[in-house]
Amino acid sequence: LKDCPENCDGSCYRCLRSFKNRLEHRLLDRHVGVELLEYLLSGQQPGFNPHRLKASTTLLLNDLRRRCDDTISFEAGATVTYGGGKSIEVPILAQSAGKSFVIALSGPLTSGHPTDANVADLRDNSTEYRVIVENELEVRGNLPWVSRNVLQQIRS
Repeated sequence: LKDCPENCDGSCYRCLRSFKNRLEHRLLDRHVGVELLEYLLSGQQPGFNPHRLKASTTLLLNDLRRRCDDTISFEAGATVTYGGGKSIEVPILAQSAGKSFVIALSGPLTSGHPTDANVADLRDNSTEYRVIVENELEVRGNLPWVSRNVLQQIRS
């Protein structure tokens, strides 16, 4: 699963797909399978594929920009300072009506928990930024719903 010969994004006929499971192809994702198996074997929360997280973050950012007018600004890879001088780079920084939001992704099996421990610290220790965490698998499977959910949280 980790090293598909085709280096597919979710699944392909070289790693998971077959004629027998054709009705479930849209549900098959080798990256989620790897994460689950590593957790079951080691008992430790595994890291999720950083390249895929970056690609999913870019997908979400582009969709958010496409859906918005000039009242909300989005910036990828922005550096934010909080808690008396801690600085971190965040996946997406959104600003609207004087409020700042950090948008981050969780792994498919860890909804609500940012993949980056620094973003989790920001969420727990900052009053300047509201952290919105969306599931990476949802971004891949239902991008319009995720974008709508993020925008509702920003606008509320």
